[in-house]
Amino acid sequence: MLFKAPAALASSFVVGSDPVDGSTISVPPTQVRIFFNTPISSASVATIYFGIEYQVMNAGRSHVASNNPQELDTALLAHLPEGSYTVRWTALSNTDGRATHGVIGFNIGHSSTGLPGQVILGPSTSNILPQLSSLGVLAIAWDWLVSAALALWIGILVMESIILANGKAASGRDRSGYQDDSGIRTTRDLREPGEGETSDANQGGRAVSTGERGRVGADSTGDHDRGDGVSTGERGRVGASPTPTFSIMAQVRKQSLPLQRLCLAALCVGEIINLILRSALFTQASNTSGIDPTAIRELIVNTTYGYLWLVRIALIGLAFVFLGWTTRSSRRPSIGMRNLASTRTQGKIRYTFVMLILAGLILFTLALSEDVTHLAQAHASAVLLDWLFLVAQGIWFGGAAYLGFVLLPLLPALEPELHARSLVSLVQRFTPLIAGSIGVLLVSGLFLVETSLGSVQQIFTDPFGRALLVRIILVAILLLLSIYTLLFLAPQLRRQVLLLHVVNSEMPARRTRQAALERNERRLIATMRSLAYLGAGVLLCAAFMSFFAPPIVFPAIDYTKGASANTSPSTTNTQVIQTKQASNLTVRLQVTPARVGYDNTVIVTMNESNGNSVTDAQIHLNINMVTMDMGTAGTTINGGDATYAAVFRKDETFSMPGLWDITLKILRPNQAPAQVSFQVTFSV
Repeated sequence: MLFKAPAALASSFVVGSDPVDGSTISVPPTQVRIFFNTPISSASVATIYFGIEYQVMNAGRSHVASNNPQELDTALLAHLPEGSYTVRWTALSNTDGRATHGVIGFNIGHSSTGLPGQVILGPSTSNILPQLSSLGVLAIAWDWLVSAALALWIGILVMESIILANGKAASGRDRSGYQDDSGIRTTRDLREPGEGETSDANQGGRAVSTGERGRVGADSTGDHDRGDGVSTGERGRVGASPTPTFSIMAQVRKQSLPLQRLCLAALCVGEIINLILRSALFTQASNTSGIDPTAIRELIVNTTYGYLWLVRIALIGLAFVFLGWTTRSSRRPSIGMRNLASTRTQGKIRYTFVMLILAGLILFTLALSEDVTHLAQAHASAVLLDWLFLVAQGIWFGGAAYLGFVLLPLLPALEPELHARSLVSLVQRFTPLIAGSIGVLLVSGLFLVETSLGSVQQIFTDPFGRALLVRIILVAILLLLSIYTLLFLAPQLRRQVLLLHVVNSEMPARRTRQAALERNERRLIATMRSLAYLGAGVLLCAAFMSFFAPPIVFPAIDYTKGASANTSPSTTNTQVIQTKQASNLTVRLQVTPARVGYDNTVIVTMNESNGNSVTDAQIHLNINMVTMDMGTAGTTINGGDATYAAVFRKDETFSMPGLWDITLKILRPNQAPAQVSFQVTFSV
């Protein structure tokens, strides 16, 4: 939030090549080098064709460069003829397992196809951008299914853990061990102002509470029978527990168990089908059809996505096993004595806690393999923020779906007399949870959006941006509905419940208030269901964004200026000289030859404000590419002379044409440290 976020990296797309796409060179190269914006798998391949007859000119299979996981090298045959060459490449992203492909062309000497040797490097030339084919639609659909199932499962787990955290046993004893005289727990949060807590119990199980206001309390018989006391007086009311009893929660959990199994089954099947679809898209990008088992094996064995996929499948399997074990253990009869309800409640909470840990680990594997988290810098921060984003999304959307479709519709049937108080209590507990989730989602979402787009225009011109725009609109509607629920509907329900029992059940005012309360209950259910539907739309937009990937960021290079270098490669030195001010020093940086594929020398000279040369400084150099993370190279130059020089071999840094950042940290005795950065454009 304090610093400008770096540009996000998408699925593997070409951002540069040597020879440059569309260029005409005079000296035949020994290999073709293709540079991508993310690390690529060893399954990636490029094929070089000559002329209109498409004669293959590869001298061997393509391989990922040992010093750069974002570079694909393909050796060429010796004695290449003059004419036009076409490079068809297919890349498999090492991070998200998605396949991309495209075409690069260059000429040696002259064009044999009549096409001019004009540089055409760009998003839609070197890369064939993703299209909504039948496989693409299936990939989006299954990605959405996995996201929706995961969000619903997280919502179920979080809601049940919150509900059970303060659940009440059927005997009237809460988890803290408190039990009032009548076996009915009362709380100040739902009590009229000024109400006392006086109550008596008799052996027959009837509890009568009398006070100065003429109030008559309810009684309770047995473990969970309904009291038959009558409230009289202007401020009298029927005593009731504001929280669902354990027996009610057991029935609710019984209803949610099949839904949890369905979510886990959808997760497992969806992940398997997603893997198959990714391999099919890779096969399709290689101009073949069908499902190739070799491609599936390559995807699992040779990509980071495959390793994370295996971990994710294992975690889903563990969740399945643990859910089945807890279900069987809850059905197992006790030996020698009846199970205490509080013990069973604590056991359920422990089970849910373990399931929450498994769900969090599954979300972590997803955060590690998403496009938007693979940044040029601050990768760990992006992974953490994306994980928090996914957690908050699951609580918000999944919790609303659980309340709207499972819990709230069941309360009137399970607690005919007390469901209104239980409903208010549940909404009160859900309020801070959903408010915190919204805050986390908005903060992390804004960061991730900023790292995904380079300009506002891309919201309208790029498929990723248009899907993001729809997603933002849906989130805004979700936010408005949530504010309405938390700030208006929930307090209104609370007031209606408080005022309902101060009126005799036979009076018309009681029936009027009851009807108003039921209307607001229906509004709450409808609002929660609307939140769930809108959340499903947000997840669908996320699936589209994942398929299209963020816009490609290209190096800021004017290749036409480097055409002479392309036309006649040589070792003739060119040099870049820049001068900047750092504190009281004038720093002069010279880089020669400032070209890719050669040893480059960085020379620094410094003068004080009085013109004297600086000879006693120690300079720390850090070098990395501006538009992507090519690995930080650095060295330290000690003083002793007015000229500070360091030589970087061609395999150490400056491995790709584009804009490179050279940062100097200057340390001098008895002087404050100074720092200055230069940006140098390297050509091929």
